[in-house]
Amino acid sequence: MSGSISDQDIPTSFGTFKPVGHLMLGPPDLARSHAVFAALREAGWPSEDVRHFKPGDTVAELEAMVAGAGDMAGFGYEITMLRRYLELSREGYQWLLVKVSNSERASMAAELARAQGARLAVHYRTLTVEELI
Repeated sequence: MSGSISDQDIPTSFGTFKPVGHLMLGPPDLARSHAVFAALREAGWPSEDVRHFKPGDTVAELEAMVAGAGDMAGFGYEITMLRRYLELSREGYQWLLVKVSNSERASMAAELARAQGARLAVHYRTLTVEELI
């Protein structure tokens, strides 16, 4: 599996998670997370473009991001998604952050993930956030 996410790797806007140019994938368990990673690699994604949130650290990291979000974040969709990620993480969801160059690549990655059991795919664009699953 690819490298894990560290605090300095996490793109933010107003203190809230906002990884523009990436797709956040949510497989419900570790086995399906590995299956999504393998499907992405088979489809040509370089391993350095697929980052995994460590299962043991995800809840603590997301709680810290929610708690540290700036006042402006409360009005945005990003904080809503961050809270959703936190809730799903508490249920055992895994997270893969996939670098995508355009909407077509994001859709392709989302379909690969869906085929492997992912239940969430969110594409972060410059001005919008789009749920693909």
